[in-house]
Amino acid sequence: MILKRIILFFLILLTSFPGHSFSDQQPPTDYPKAAVEADTLLLTDVPADGSALTLASMQGLLANVSRKNLLFRDGSYRAWLRYTNVQTIDAQPNGSPWDLDALLREFAPFFDGYLLCDDDSAAVALSLANQKNSIVVLPAFEAQVKAAGLTMTMDVRDWSDLRLRCSDSFRALRRDVAFEQPVFKTPRLMDYAVMSGAYVWYDPAANRVEHTNAFRFLDDNALLFGWNNDIGEYPTVYSASRLNACLIPADWASNLSVLSGFSCEPFRQKTDVSAAPGGRTVCLMMSDGDNLQWFVNSYAGSSHYGSALRGRFPFAWGVPASAADLAVPILNRYYDEMTANDAFVLSLSGLGYTFPSKWTNQEALRAMAQTLGQKMAVMGTHELLVLDDDGFRSRALDILLTETQANGIFYMDYDRYAKMRGKTRFVNGRPIVAARYQLWNNMSGCSPDEIAAAVNALPTDPKNPDSYAFIIVHAWSGLNGSGELIEGGNTMAAVERLVNGLDENTRVVTPAQFMERLTVNCG
Repeated sequence: MILKRIILFFLILLTSFPGHSFSDQQPPTDYPKAAVEADTLLLTDVPADGSALTLASMQGLLANVSRKNLLFRDGSYRAWLRYTNVQTIDAQPNGSPWDLDALLREFAPFFDGYLLCDDDSAAVALSLANQKNSIVVLPAFEAQVKAAGLTMTMDVRDWSDLRLRCSDSFRALRRDVAFEQPVFKTPRLMDYAVMSGAYVWYDPAANRVEHTNAFRFLDDNALLFGWNNDIGEYPTVYSASRLNACLIPADWASNLSVLSGFSCEPFRQKTDVSAAPGGRTVCLMMSDGDNLQWFVNSYAGSSHYGSALRGRFPFAWGVPASAADLAVPILNRYYDEMTANDAFVLSLSGLGYTFPSKWTNQEALRAMAQTLGQKMAVMGTHELLVLDDDGFRSRALDILLTETQANGIFYMDYDRYAKMRGKTRFVNGRPIVAARYQLWNNMSGCSPDEIAAAVNALPTDPKNPDSYAFIIVHAWSGLNGSGELIEGGNTMAAVERLVNGLDENTRVVTPAQFMERLTVNCG
């Protein structure tokens, strides 16, 4: 087994060279988008069987060629459909649901054939589907596909990942985007992988080195979509960062191929509420806003953006940069429902989750930051939230601040969000401010009452940087019915309790007001 993994290591390393090592120029850093904006959507349930592979590949291919497509009834689709100008068709004319047979009859003429695979080769088939303009089919559904008039393009059941990587087909895959996704989560994210014409991979047994080598073929500034719970958060993000890439957590996101086809006009946030001058200044912000799969699913749920408490006090919400291209109807919903007390901050660290200080190519980082600045302009955000691994003093943050033209950076550390305890530094007159406190269950000093007491003990002189407190709120901590801070409790209830504990000399403000006050008084 050890010898086999060593051989695999070197073979993968060899097949990695064409994309990454010999790239002559920086590729554009952006998110793949559907070539066609849908105007008609046939609503179908997520299948509980392997036909999900066929439907996901069908949806992904159609996103580039047809204004009519299918849409999975999954996630928050009911909430955002009204923010599109599309016709939705719930059932066939006879009242039957849009099942596999019906969708094949509707869309088969768009495809050149099908790729036959098994569970072990499904990722290979998904990687090749765009090149071959062929849907992905397991043997159990082959007869239905044939009955629709499609013929087999390739049988990849004996193809391994290594065979794919050694083929001409692999060399034809994109070098600016890849997907890390277990097949069992299909159709989530897989439609977007097919639409993008990109490599799909997942190895639950890989270590950090093997993970890095699996994606070494990518160009600098690539985007890696998905998530790997088996390897773990830190190794995965660190691996992507060392490859000068951004990770987009999107493993449970459905319909991204369709969503990516919608365009938008620049967004505008509601007018900032006024706050009395003087005293301490506090900015409260929700964590995990970069999580695209959460953003398109339950982020607007009861204890977060959907809370009845939202709007009672100034509060900041992270939004992922990817939403500007991949979730415009959902962004429409968030901006439509925001109050004057809500504010959006671009999250997290770049075009996705990455540790900027770990990048090995600062020119690639500069290019990424410039594209990030464009996304900020589209979404009407002027502040950036960055999470890094001991990166507060790094040159990388200076590059992000300068190239995005942000008004300031809110910084949180991977090891402990508030590790830097509110430290502030300025770059060309604009602040980089670290979290001073974190609201998080089971951590000493991190409860609503403890944080309120600590804030009330801070200086009140606005010209003293120690009178400013950026507080990051852990999205998965909140109050239970007894008022205890627990994992999975009501998050906004915990925030309200903190705000109610602040004294009359403390001003809770929006991120824009926070950065303006800090810049004017301490810059």
